[in-house]
Amino acid sequence: MADAFFKRTTFLVANAEESAKFYMHVFGMTKWYDNKVPVHPQFPPAAPPWAPCHLILLQAEDPLIGMLGLMQYIDLPYDAGIKKGRTKVQLGDPLLVWETKNIKGVYDRALEIGGATIVAPPTDWDVPSHDGKGKILLRTMSMFDPNGIYLEINEKR
Repeated sequence: MADAFFKRTTFLVANAEESAKFYMHVFGMTKWYDNKVPVHPQFPPAAPPWAPCHLILLQAEDPLIGMLGLMQYIDLPYDAGIKKGRTKVQLGDPLLVWETKNIKGVYDRALEIGGATIVAPPTDWDVPSHDGKGKILLRTMSMFDPNGIYLEINEKR
């Protein structure tokens, strides 16, 4: 039995506030935490000891899981080149998978706020069920957010 559960993913971003606006607008997430904090030198090991950062934690519907962290170093210790216009993922890239009951709404809001690269609009397809005896019918869209982070959004049909 596992004695830990996966709770949150945090991304280093160039602008935490702008990144939060995207996820709040497109997915309806809400701010759970928004502070300027000094970062421990080993958590994550990226900047000088106690470098100041702006940390925003966004919450989805569940109060314990589905949280997304957006962390911006105030005095950026590295090149913040954002990979714009991405259309393919690479080894080591995260794949953020979302489930929704309104994929058209997600798609429309992503177009409305702008900045994302839509790779595939909502498309119907299916995958084998976990036991291989049936099919899971999906409507899925694919995009990179304004930071170049890949998002797959699914709606069960």
